[in-house]
Amino acid sequence: MAKVSVVAKLTIKADKADSFPAVWDALLAFIDENEPGTEHYVLHRSTTDPTLFFVTEVYENQAALDAHIGSDAFATFGGSLADFIEEFDMQFLAPVKAAKGLL
Repeated sequence: MAKVSVVAKLTIKADKADSFPAVWDALLAFIDENEPGTEHYVLHRSTTDPTLFFVTEVYENQAALDAHIGSDAFATFGGSLADFIEEFDMQFLAPVKAAKGLL
């Protein structure tokens, strides 16, 4: 099966941007401990706009992505974001090439 990836763009309310990264701690720990099919999961913050965050994800296959999205931990996490997010965009992608081994 082919790898799948996700890129999410999140614009966070200005007064919540500095506290936003800490909200990810429990989800990232869950992923580390419980999702062997998740190969890459990173929260990034823009260096030019402190309210702009990106999440990059790579999964072993579609089943691994489905397991991630279907987990109770992800559902709980998603429900906790309403107070933070102004805008949100998520793109589901197919990795094509990589320089450092993800493919």
